[in-house]
Amino acid sequence: MTYLQLCNAVLREINEVEITNVTSTRGIQTSVADFINKAQRDVINSEVEWPFTVVNQSFTTTAGTSEYSREADAKTVDYDSFTIQESASTSERKLKYISFDEYLEKRNEADTNPDTGSRALPEYVYTTPDNKIGLSPVPDASTYTIRYYYYQTTSDMAVNTDTPTIPERFHDVIVNRARYYAHMLRSDVQFSQLALRDYTEGLSRMRVELINRKDYMRAV
Repeated sequence: MTYLQLCNAVLREINEVEITNVTSTRGIQTSVADFINKAQRDVINSEVEWPFTVVNQSFTTTAGTSEYSREADAKTVDYDSFTIQESASTSERKLKYISFDEYLEKRNEADTNPDTGSRALPEYVYTTPDNKIGLSPVPDASTYTIRYYYYQTTSDMAVNTDTPTIPERFHDVIVNRARYYAHMLRSDVQFSQLALRDYTEGLSRMRVELINRKDYMRAV
């Protein structure tokens, strides 16, 4: 469903006039358009690692630089997914995650040594207090490609044809959450509670299907 279709789905539920353009609204229609984006944010923020928000990212190292900025839209980074990609000078390898305290205790002294002889192929990854990605040892003059996964925040929808980040089969969860806000705006407590029930059940369904799945081993 598009942004326009989601808005109209809610307007039909609350017996209001549908719209033809999300940028030309008035009264309750404007509120519903806002509620759709608010509902999507609620769903996204209800879990840290929804699989539909995962992004495969990479960056190249710079000689002598140990810290690298995260993507601006990164909600959380999967530090267990860091690998150095295969190149002419190195084979693919996984980086080991260490906490910042462990880094300070075991690696910081060597990494801050002004002697460039301490620079080498990174073996560890850590997160700094200001949410940067740290590599240890400090990369040497070779250029390495670091690949990892992170979980993305979402942007609000703005025009008719925008679509939610959330998979289509769960768009009713957005509608039910927006219904809840619309009924609350009208002080319709009974209908708001029904909408909240539908939203909660839909969110539970999402968790079961997308997160609470077991990995099964099978014979080769």
